[in-house]
Amino acid sequence: MRRSLFLALALTTGLAAQACAAPMVAVQDEPMRVAAPPQDVPSRLLAAHNAERRRVGTPPLQWDDTLAAEARVWARVLVDTGRWEHDPTLHGNGENLWTGWGSRIWTPEEMVAEWAAEKRDYVHGVFPHVSRTGDWTAVGHYTQIIARRTTHVGCAIASRGDRSVLACRYSPPGNVDGLRAY
Repeated sequence: MRRSLFLALALTTGLAAQACAAPMVAVQDEPMRVAAPPQDVPSRLLAAHNAERRRVGTPPLQWDDTLAAEARVWARVLVDTGRWEHDPTLHGNGENLWTGWGSRIWTPEEMVAEWAAEKRDYVHGVFPHVSRTGDWTAVGHYTQIIARRTTHVGCAIASRGDRSVLACRYSPPGNVDGLRAY
């Protein structure tokens, strides 16, 4: 079972309101449910993001250790508490979340591909009018990945039992009212 969630935090006028060096994190020594050596995860997550950006002609993202550290803290909170929500703190960055349950083990590329699959409903328009469904949250993960104004990303994965959470933070955040993704 998989589930994705997106939110661009409203921190300044114009932002939509709702909706690693330190690579992966195992909570309480639980094994990580990711099909990749821990040292490879940040580069593979970054490459998966940049492959989508290449497809639309936006510049590649750079890895940011500070964003990864922030993402790590929130991913740990989610697996420790069993909650499923965006970080309510006004951290000023975009955020994509993904989770998976069960015995299935995912690759970093598969996790990002879940977000990228939203491009099937994407319409190249002015945010928030970017989805053929009429609901921008249907493409919010994808538009955050490809947003031209976003230059940096940092991600972390936390696992406990049969659940893994991927949290990615983006700076500056994408999905800004009145702007095109690219």
